[in-house]
Amino acid sequence: MYQGLQSSKRDNQLKTWILIVLLPVFLGAGVFAVFYFLNTKNGTSGSQALNLALSDTGEILTLLVPILVVWLLISFFFQKSLMFSFSGAKEVTRKEEPEIYNIVENLCISRGLPTPKIGIIESEGMNAFALGWRASDSWVVFTRGLLNHLNKAEIEAVAAHELTHIINKDSLLMLVMVLYIGVIAMLGEILIRAGNRRDNEKGNVLPLVGVVLMVLGYLVYPLIRLAISRKREFLADAGSVELTKDNQAMISALRKISQEPEVDVKNKEMSAMFIANPFGKVSSWFQTHPSIEDRIKALENY
Repeated sequence: MYQGLQSSKRDNQLKTWILIVLLPVFLGAGVFAVFYFLNTKNGTSGSQALNLALSDTGEILTLLVPILVVWLLISFFFQKSLMFSFSGAKEVTRKEEPEIYNIVENLCISRGLPTPKIGIIESEGMNAFALGWRASDSWVVFTRGLLNHLNKAEIEAVAAHELTHIINKDSLLMLVMVLYIGVIAMLGEILIRAGNRRDNEKGNVLPLVGVVLMVLGYLVYPLIRLAISRKREFLADAGSVELTKDNQAMISALRKISQEPEVDVKNKEMSAMFIANPFGKVSSWFQTHPSIEDRIKALENY
């Protein structure tokens, strides 16, 4: 069991990092290809066209850095309030919910982690999510439906799944990816508009670069982000079993959750944060989570 668990974790980690590396690779290659093609089309020689394309690509990529940093800083300070607002979650104290606090705390003690704060969504849908950039300042949120319909072992398995997301910094990873994709799409729109207002040769290039960025930001990158999200769910399931030593509790929890995972969430970008998609079933290409069947199949091998 242990060897299969570790092998699965390594496999999903490797696939995650391959997908992450593809983000800047696709961006640089796409922008470079546009500049190089236009330079050669305008009669520039091979080596000169290459150098110009590299220089112009560097200018475009440089624009991304300050924008991304600003959005990351904003998200750092407002992530919790935004997520709670979108989901309708409310903070609860140990006095109000002693049982769930004890479950989470015992799991944290076994891993030497600080106990996260707990939130509750007053919804009959069965779901949960974790957020926080650091283990010392993190949250685990459960729906009332999940706490009412799952037994203690199943709740413990779900809590361990969410704690694994915190340990793996998945909240930070997903946030960075959402911002990265959003900034690229936004920059694409800016370049298209800026190019349309210019009459010089560089102005004619900008709309084409903008189109490449928009294709990446609105089509290619979202699919990569969703694929990464699915891999992180497999990792969190494996982490749950590693913490609880009970794959059957996680399997049982997933079967129950799949019957009614829907939660009234105001922002669909939050769907990747939950243990199951709160918006119900969509096409497998656009799923933030692997199918319950695939997750159970993986868990049965641990």
